[in-house]
Amino acid sequence: MAIETQGCVLYWSTTTSLSTVISIGEVVGFNGPTGSANVIDASHLGSTAKEKMIGLRDEGQITLDCNLAPADSGQVKLRECRAARTQGNWAIKMTDTAITMLNGHGYVSGFSVTGAVDQVVKASITIEISGAVTYSTVA
Repeated sequence: MAIETQGCVLYWSTTTSLSTVISIGEVVGFNGPTGSANVIDASHLGSTAKEKMIGLRDEGQITLDCNLAPADSGQVKLRECRAARTQGNWAIKMTDTAITMLNGHGYVSGFSVTGAVDQVVKASITIEISGAVTYSTVA
């Protein structure tokens, strides 16, 4: 069954304490994790065809598309963490009945702002994932 995007919540924290988790406001879309892994060529002179192994997985990035909200505590914290090069913990809470959570660690590697005629000012925020992504179900 499909999961509706409306109602998903994205979170950021610089500690593992639930009391410091901040929701990121004005998110209009997200993309990621964009995981992949390198392919390692293990062929040798006796090979009759390419022999391959898979390398370490790289969970990639998460990109958040937001309406710029300069006073939003989540957006403020992400800007501060980018400036300070501080690692944080991110989470995406889905809207399915079982309530799927994706979470992991990462760094804010980008925070860009754009504007155009007859549009609101937008922000694009990139989180570079460090380590594994965890999928879990919460009550």
